[in-house]
Amino acid sequence: MSDKPIVVDTYETVQRAALLMRESNISGLIVTRGGYAVAMVTLKDIAIKIAAENLSSGSVKVKDVMSSRIITAQGNDVLTKVATKMIANDISRIPVLDEDNNVLGIVTKTDLLKVMPALIDIFYEKEKEETTPVPESLVTEGVCEECENHSDELKNVDGRWLCEECAEIKTLVEK
Repeated sequence: MSDKPIVVDTYETVQRAALLMRESNISGLIVTRGGYAVAMVTLKDIAIKIAAENLSSGSVKVKDVMSSRIITAQGNDVLTKVATKMIANDISRIPVLDEDNNVLGIVTKTDLLKVMPALIDIFYEKEKEETTPVPESLVTEGVCEECENHSDELKNVDGRWLCEECAEIKTLVEK
């Protein structure tokens, strides 16, 4: 999360918003009114609503091109919840607000991609911890991995599920 997001007021010109994005090398801004986040404005908004219509970015206000609604996250949301919101709403960035709706920061797809390898490692380690080895004496129902016949009493023998007959043969052969 960027904890110093660039914001623009609804009454600023689109040209000012574009300049802020260029100076900061970003593609979207949080739009505020009275200090509170009310929308987002992106390069795509500007391209579609200003450039494609051949309008002057110096005379059009941000309020005229900004998104109509804003999806936000809370400061105490876990990253997976934030990512889920972004995916569900097909958005590339999400403002993060505190309990009083003040802007704390912004999470972007780039932020998520930066932490994904670490998240994958965490999930992998957690899965390893939660995986318990199957005791060899466990009996279950299924198809024997040796003779491929169905059995009500499969036994785990050296990591393979064998019917009673195949398990007996394997035991005799190994002796």
